[in-house]
Amino acid sequence: MPSIPNVEYKNSQRDDGGPWAALHMIGSEGEPVDSVEEAVCVQVFYTDQGSPDELPDGDDSWIAIMEVCSDHIAIFPVGQQYGLPSYGQPIFDHVRRIMIGRYSDLALPSTIEELDGLLEGLPNGFYKNWRHGLGVLWKYRVIVSAIEAAEPVHTVLFHGPIRGGQRRDLLSPHVYAVSMGTYDELMRSVRGITSRHQRAARKEKLALCHNALMHRAQPDRYPRQKVQLAPDTLSELTNISRGAIQLTKRDQRAAVTLVRRNAQELAKAEPAEMLRLKCDIEVVSLLQLIEKCQSLISSSASERMWQGFFKSNPFVLTMAFHFPVFLISDQPYVGGKSFHGTDGKYGDFLVSAASTGSLALIEIKNPATKLVGKPYRQGVYPASQDLSGAVAQVLVQRDTFKESFIFVGKELSHAGHSAHALTCLVIAGTTPELQEEKEAFERYRHSLHGVIVVTFDELLERLRSLYSLMTAKPETSVAPVGPWRPPAEFESDVE
Repeated sequence: MPSIPNVEYKNSQRDDGGPWAALHMIGSEGEPVDSVEEAVCVQVFYTDQGSPDELPDGDDSWIAIMEVCSDHIAIFPVGQQYGLPSYGQPIFDHVRRIMIGRYSDLALPSTIEELDGLLEGLPNGFYKNWRHGLGVLWKYRVIVSAIEAAEPVHTVLFHGPIRGGQRRDLLSPHVYAVSMGTYDELMRSVRGITSRHQRAARKEKLALCHNALMHRAQPDRYPRQKVQLAPDTLSELTNISRGAIQLTKRDQRAAVTLVRRNAQELAKAEPAEMLRLKCDIEVVSLLQLIEKCQSLISSSASERMWQGFFKSNPFVLTMAFHFPVFLISDQPYVGGKSFHGTDGKYGDFLVSAASTGSLALIEIKNPATKLVGKPYRQGVYPASQDLSGAVAQVLVQRDTFKESFIFVGKELSHAGHSAHALTCLVIAGTTPELQEEKEAFERYRHSLHGVIVVTFDELLERLRSLYSLMTAKPETSVAPVGPWRPPAEFESDVE
């Protein structure tokens, strides 16, 4: 047997005939009139305290709950339980009127019986008995709450189709007009969400109790039950939210785990979506790399910090080469130890060309490293001591590694890597600002043989260029759209 609202149950137990309503006929000038024939609207007042015959004139228990006009009904959503602090107070934070546009020819009521008949003809989704409350049904009140949470409107108007059945939902400064088509659609969705969560909650409760009672008592006889999501739960959730879901850390990890555990099935069933997901992840990851790299450059991070960054993100190192490479090792031993076990030489990184297996040594400094020194003559700038020292250092490492490769590179050789054309890379400094210094730096690094010099800001720019390429959208011609104007029916607020 379906339950009834608490207020309806309380009213059904009353024996005093209450609550009560009074109808006030209002004429065209706003004055009280004696008959409905003279009236242009009827105001409905409500009281939940005592018989109207016993209440003195001007008693403050009378509250306005609605107004009926020939083309609309205006409902004032207020508390209707006398004795509570909410009695006569607005139910919503901002909305003061819920209006229902003409859904049929509205005859102004002159008696309570006629008022009852009028309300019985209201569309679905509204209370139809003034004794228990008026306005949007409780389970659909979230629709009005969503509107006023975003925009402090004072009136929500529910209206029928406009202009040949076209559905129009319009927002003016103080009024939101919701078509009945939209309201019907939202009611169905809200009911679906409610039912789905009720079923899911029941299944979860049953599983919880089963595991705590039956499984705990006899685990071999009663296996642990798992909670199953209702079909299309995730689909409906994402469609409704349009991506605006706030996930906790645990939910984020759970979402990643869910995709990872179902990766093979998803790749077979939805290859296009999996490819799109892969691209999205790559774009997001690349953007994070750019932000992190920019932060390290701005903060003049030490070589040790850059060492950790490149080790965690070897992809950035590959951007320094003109061919695909992958990381072999950080802090690789390249040889040079004496029989005492001293004087060994170590590089910063060792990478290998993906297609040929040719190895390359990488030496890193930091963005603050000066690239050019003091002018030697007018307009003549030599390489800085730090840059020339880094180049000399990586060249020594290269020669040592080649000499020792037969011993220290035995495992690398077996894996298909080779040191016969060992490339050297130095990552240091940022591009000089003065044009003469830029030219001097370019002359120096292009004069080197077998050593590539790349600055930190050049690495960052390559990452940015790749991001722009990955996020670029094809150009499409779009017809110009003029300024939006509401139909004449809603150009001004409802008075």
